Amino acid sequence: MVKLNNIFISLILTFLLAISISNITLADKGSISPWPISLSQDSQRAIIMHNFTEEVLILGAELKADKDTYVLEFIPFPSQPEVKLAIGDPFKEIERLMAEEKGIEIIDSEIFKGGSAKTMPVEMKLSEKIGLHDVTVVKVNDISGFIDWVKDFFNKKGIDILSDLNSLYRNVEDYVNRGINYFVFDYVTVKTETRLIEPLIYRFKSDKIYYPLKTSNIIGGEGVIDLIFICPGSFPERDYFPISKDREIIFEVSNSSRIYIDEIEKIYPEAKDFFSKIEKLYVQVMRYSETYNFQTDFFYDPNKLDPRPYIWEQEFFLGYILKPAEEDYKRSLFYSYPNLTDFEYEVYKTIFTSKSLEGLVPKEVNLVNITLKKQLDTSLAENFGRAIIEDFNIKNEREYEIGNLWIPEIEGKLSKRTPIITLISRDRVGSLDKVFYVSRIGFNMNKTKALVYLEEVTNGMQRNSYLLLLARKSWQDKWEILEIYKS
Repeated sequence: MVKLNNIFISLILTFLLAISISNITLADKGSISPWPISLSQDSQRAIIMHNFTEEVLILGAELKADKDTYVLEFIPFPSQPEVKLAIGDPFKEIERLMAEEKGIEIIDSEIFKGGSAKTMPVEMKLSEKIGLHDVTVVKVNDISGFIDWVKDFFNKKGIDILSDLNSLYRNVEDYVNRGINYFVFDYVTVKTETRLIEPLIYRFKSDKIYYPLKTSNIIGGEGVIDLIFICPGSFPERDYFPISKDREIIFEVSNSSRIYIDEIEKIYPEAKDFFSKIEKLYVQVMRYSETYNFQTDFFYDPNKLDPRPYIWEQEFFLGYILKPAEEDYKRSLFYSYPNLTDFEYEVYKTIFTSKSLEGLVPKEVNLVNITLKKQLDTSLAENFGRAIIEDFNIKNEREYEIGNLWIPEIEGKLSKRTPIITLISRDRVGSLDKVFYVSRIGFNMNKTKALVYLEEVTNGMQRNSYLLLLARKSWQDKWEILEIYKS
């Protein structure tokens, strides 16, 4: 596979850098309107978690219609789900994690060819108002009585059914015939402007990773589906989607990265309980972007997941391909090219010229020409994020010479030819009144945050140390000192 876009899932995505958040949305539901109008479901998103026996599905969608209407959305499930309203904005949090902490990237498209009835035809299992959602959970035992149930549902709300329900009937019949007979009906109001439907969380028993695709056929048209997986392993390349009988399925798959319970709890507060028996978890994304005309749903055996991260690796003539990696691959990548980079020098330049450090950093600085060997406690990840702490600790396991790339003159602070930074050898530290040490720079995944350790030594004895957090909105913006922590 050839990787065409370096899309940082800010997702996914200012996710990914090439795709904005507004282009990606939430999850797969079939929608029924009581009037024959045009609905559009341009994009879908789902967060899918699996622990080998249960699944958590966090869904939402953007819907709009050509006139104001009521819509009964439905989602089929292989077993009766628990339904809860999501706390906060789980999609915004997973987007931030994938962009800043995990470095998730999407590739270009690759083609893959893809019991007996009870007395009641439709059993109502739950009817509850959850936030702005009017949620009903039913079990369909006899498809012949289902359409009457839908008509009665709208009639009780004082709404006459004018739409043709044949496509709904055929879709539900297909699921029931395959043994999927639990459905969640979500009664919502759809306006002419695009409306973001607040996410719901569904937890249900399933030995397969499941996502309903065929319900999208009711609305039809084209759109984007982003499936964000948090699972006990990675989907191997070319082995993530069942073969379709009638058509090719085009999906894109990302690399994967470790994700931790404390990070997941910001998305799903019950994550610790849900993943109590799972040792390692990975986040990964799949994307579909074509016509909604699915021949099958997404089913995948979680036992086939690879318990390793998958990374992009460049191969001669082949571009970038996905390959499994060891957990320590980030350290291996860094040690293959440990030299100081222009990114780091930009941060150093900001530190020694920033007005935020006036009074702490003098106009003329004696800087030791060796970086500090320094390790930060992993508990600081709660404040700064795991990615930046991990990057800092890998880079500062050893000392490195700062070297000749340092910029000794900063135009505008003193005259153009006045060196305000003097690099000194370590053996001169005791002969000078005041010297400074710096660490290597730790970055988050999309290099919008930087962390550096600065140490001031006076008379070879007294030490003051500072941890500096810098930030910028994008690579085009200048670094600014965000926080100063005195150690």
